[in-house]
Amino acid sequence: MSPKIIGLIVLLIFLVIFAVQNTQPVAVKLFFWQISTSAVLTILVSYLVGFLTAWLLGVLKPGGKKD
Repeated sequence: MSPKIIGLIVLLIFLVIFAVQNTQPVAVKLFFWQISTSAVLTILVSYLVGFLTAWLLGVLKPGGKKD
Protein backbone atom coordinates (compact mmCIF):
# COMPACT_ATOMS: atom_id res chain seq x y z
CA MET A 1 0.00 0.00 0.00
CA SER A 2 1.14 3.50 -0.73
CA PRO A 3 1.75 5.99 2.09
CA LYS A 4 -1.11 8.18 0.81
CA ILE A 5 -3.63 5.35 1.14
CA ILE A 6 -2.38 4.47 4.64
CA GLY A 7 -2.61 8.13 5.69
CA LEU A 8 -6.14 8.38 4.29
CA ILE A 9 -7.22 5.24 6.17
CA VAL A 10 -5.75 6.56 9.44
CA LEU A 11 -7.46 9.92 8.91
CA LEU A 12 -10.81 8.22 8.26
CA ILE A 13 -10.42 6.08 11.41
CA PHE A 14 -9.82 9.24 13.47
CA LEU A 15 -12.85 10.87 11.85
CA VAL A 16 -15.09 7.91 12.74
CA ILE A 17 -13.81 7.89 16.34
CA PHE A 18 -14.43 11.64 16.59
CA ALA A 19 -17.95 11.28 15.18
CA VAL A 20 -18.88 8.43 17.52
CA GLN A 21 -17.68 10.34 20.59
CA ASN A 22 -19.50 13.59 19.72
CA THR A 23 -23.09 12.56 19.09
CA GLN A 24 -24.65 14.62 21.88
CA PRO A 25 -27.07 17.30 20.72
CA VAL A 26 -26.07 20.96 20.84
CA ALA A 27 -28.25 24.03 20.43
CA VAL A 28 -27.11 26.54 17.83
CA LYS A 29 -28.65 30.01 18.08
CA LEU A 30 -28.36 32.63 15.36
CA PHE A 31 -30.43 35.79 15.77
CA PHE A 32 -34.02 34.53 15.96
CA TRP A 33 -33.36 30.96 14.87
CA GLN A 34 -32.46 28.03 17.06
CA ILE A 35 -31.64 24.53 15.87
CA SER A 36 -30.64 21.44 17.80
CA THR A 37 -28.25 19.09 16.04
CA SER A 38 -25.32 16.78 16.80
CA ALA A 39 -21.95 18.29 17.70
CA VAL A 40 -20.24 16.59 14.76
CA LEU A 41 -22.67 18.06 12.25
CA THR A 42 -22.26 21.51 13.78
CA ILE A 43 -18.46 21.29 13.61
CA LEU A 44 -18.54 19.97 10.03
CA VAL A 45 -20.89 22.71 8.79
CA SER A 46 -18.82 25.39 10.56
CA TYR A 47 -15.65 24.04 8.96
CA LEU A 48 -17.21 23.98 5.49
CA VAL A 49 -18.60 27.51 5.81
CA GLY A 50 -15.18 28.79 6.92
CA PHE A 51 -13.42 26.94 4.12
CA LEU A 52 -15.79 28.25 1.46
CA THR A 53 -15.55 31.80 2.82
CA ALA A 54 -11.75 31.75 2.75
CA TRP A 55 -11.73 30.22 -0.73
CA LEU A 56 -14.17 32.80 -2.09
CA LEU A 57 -12.17 35.66 -0.57
CA GLY A 58 -9.02 34.30 -2.17
CA VAL A 59 -10.67 33.94 -5.57
CA LEU A 60 -12.63 37.21 -5.57
CA LYS A 61 -9.99 39.60 -4.21
CA PRO A 62 -8.17 41.80 -6.73
CA GLY A 63 -5.01 40.07 -7.88
CA GLY A 64 -6.32 36.75 -6.56
CA LYS A 65 -6.22 33.36 -8.23
CA LYS A 66 -6.88 33.53 -11.97
CA ASP A 67 -8.22 30.52 -13.89
